[in-house]
Amino acid sequence: MSMVWSSFMRVCALLLVALGSSGAADPDIAFQSPSGNIRCEMTRGVPLAVRCDLGVDQQSYTNRPAACDGDWGTTFGLGQTGRGFLVCVTAPVPAPVTSNVLPYGRRAILDGIICRSERTGVTCTNLEGGGFEVRRAAQRIF
Repeated sequence: MSMVWSSFMRVCALLLVALGSSGAADPDIAFQSPSGNIRCEMTRGVPLAVRCDLGVDQQSYTNRPAACDGDWGTTFGLGQTGRGFLVCVTAPVPAPVTSNVLPYGRRAILDGIICRSERTGVTCTNLEGGGFEVRRAAQRIF
């Protein structure tokens, strides 16, 4: 049952992202890295709890699924449970209105999900240990 629920949540997340920057809900936390290269939104109460867009020099994920008509390989998502995942998007995460920069060495926390800003990039994890690392030169989901 949990595998079915996890698949359902990922499909919902993909649909929400395809509709807009983070779905129907406004983000509770929006931030960018000090370099401005990574922009993230953390939203309470939706399947896609975290979304980060990355301006990259090199993409680690380049095999676009046939079902994706948007950008692929530079947007990463994470729910309250399960692994991090790649997201097919049609609109980027906008720059935070008040330039919310998450300084290196600091964290943003929402409902048990933690995003850490480091000089090398941003890492977001949920309580189950799933997540993603986004860096200019390489990206990883786990």
